[in-house]
Amino acid sequence: MRGIRDRRTWRWLPRRLRFMRGIRDRRTWRWLPRRLRFRVLGLVDVVVLWTLVAALTTAGAWWGLDSYRHHRDYCTANRDLRRVGQECIGVTAEAYPFAPALNGILGRIEDENETARTSGKPVVSVAVVMPYTSRSPGAAMSQELILHSLQGAYIAQQSQNGQDTAVQLLFANVGEDLTHWKTVTDALAARREGDAPVVAAIGFPNSDDYTLNAVKDGLGPAQIPAVSAVLSSREMENPYLFKVSPSTDQLVDALQLYVSANEVDRKNTFMIKDDREDDNYVANLSRVFGREFGEQYGITPDAVKRRIETYTGIKGPDQGTPQIFRAAVAAMCAVDARTVFLAGRDADLPPFLRTIDDRVSCRRGPDDGPLRILRVSTGRDPDTESDEMRGIAERNDIEIVTAVAVDAPGWRDSAVGDEQVPRAFADFAASYDEHFGEKSDSTALDDGYAVMYHDALTAVGTAVAAARDSGIDPVTHNDVYDKLRRGSPVADCAAGCVPGASGIFTFVDESAGADASAVSEPVDGLWPVCKPVPIVTFPAKRHDKSPLYRTYEVPGKNACPAP
Repeated sequence: MRGIRDRRTWRWLPRRLRFMRGIRDRRTWRWLPRRLRFRVLGLVDVVVLWTLVAALTTAGAWWGLDSYRHHRDYCTANRDLRRVGQECIGVTAEAYPFAPALNGILGRIEDENETARTSGKPVVSVAVVMPYTSRSPGAAMSQELILHSLQGAYIAQQSQNGQDTAVQLLFANVGEDLTHWKTVTDALAARREGDAPVVAAIGFPNSDDYTLNAVKDGLGPAQIPAVSAVLSSREMENPYLFKVSPSTDQLVDALQLYVSANEVDRKNTFMIKDDREDDNYVANLSRVFGREFGEQYGITPDAVKRRIETYTGIKGPDQGTPQIFRAAVAAMCAVDARTVFLAGRDADLPPFLRTIDDRVSCRRGPDDGPLRILRVSTGRDPDTESDEMRGIAERNDIEIVTAVAVDAPGWRDSAVGDEQVPRAFADFAASYDEHFGEKSDSTALDDGYAVMYHDALTAVGTAVAAARDSGIDPVTHNDVYDKLRRGSPVADCAAGCVPGASGIFTFVDESAGADASAVSEPVDGLWPVCKPVPIVTFPAKRHDKSPLYRTYEVPGKNACPAP
């Protein structure tokens, strides 16, 4: 039988090639046993076949591995979040398990986002730009502050979604050290168009170069307004960066008003400051303390009569051992200081007080008068007002005087109708208790972050509503920016005031020639106008003889509406 293996049957092939006996003709393979010469697959076929299979397998494996490597860099199937180290960086509208403690609030915001998208209303997106993880001691935000910030933003989102335009919140994670801001700002710039365009970003928790670069080199060129909830350093200046918090200058001005009206020792003074120059907040605060109190209160770096000592704060990368106060406290107690200016962050106060408590030379008699520590803060950090700190303060006759942006405990305890209590705070607190009261402790509002993030989003929502009232549809990031700059507290806020839980306010554009007499160095700032700055004392609540400080208010010249 002649088959395809017999070349004599290959009529289509030239005769001289048909019967050429070469290496391809198995009948010439004398070295191979006869029974193997004419098998369906010979040895050469097997080798070729397996070589082909190996090549295909290798190529497939390489393609699969390359695909895995490509996809493993992303935390989500839609590639909104990319894995960088142990963090997932980027922007997403869907709840992602950044940390177990955040799952509940992230889920609520995701549900509210879905409600916004299916409401039939025009929808705008607002990014919450901040860290969503907190693993290291020097992280920009603690897990509690992240949680409280999102809770405040959620309450504001629910309120805004009852208006003509619904708001979708985007989770914009810049990393716990804030370094991945470019990934976030690029993603936000790409979302300025579409069904739910990005119109603004809120958050920005720390006064440092990363925050400023995120606006200056990221959001600013994209013309996206950034509304910070808690920034206070005057170093944080950019035409696209609005601040809900009073500046350090204004917080210190409120302290000045307090010490002028109350009996505060002006001779036995001292300043202890964080020496981290890469932390703009503490660097700016120490400069303001020195400028406003230095000459009058004798806090100078004189080589002989030195009244300033430093320490290394907890925030930021490791540069020496943080929170060691022994040398500073020893020098402070050696000159029997009675008024101490502390230029540092909230987390640095407890170790400072513990060091005083351990120092025998700091103890004074009952008739010597209290040791007053003057400082500024966003709110009343529960860790700095704990039972332990209360005990230390009472044993050592210490009074802590703090200018704050939020005094939630004081506002809760105030009598109904108190004109110094922000009129929108009661509704905010009631809403917070309704949504989170059973799961949170009674001090959850004390640090001020829930209130301030609520007010940052409320400011954006107020600008969106003002744009819609002007007949603008759809509202864009340029419209929101324009409306944020045009509010005024005139005529009891008839011209677009923000009804913040921390007080009614608008923004001043100092670069446009607004009255900047309340600040010592007019710059290109966008700070809140008429924002109240309460003074709180701990452990005892003292009756403050000074009037409530309001930003940019000049007695006898202008007057702010009730907060």
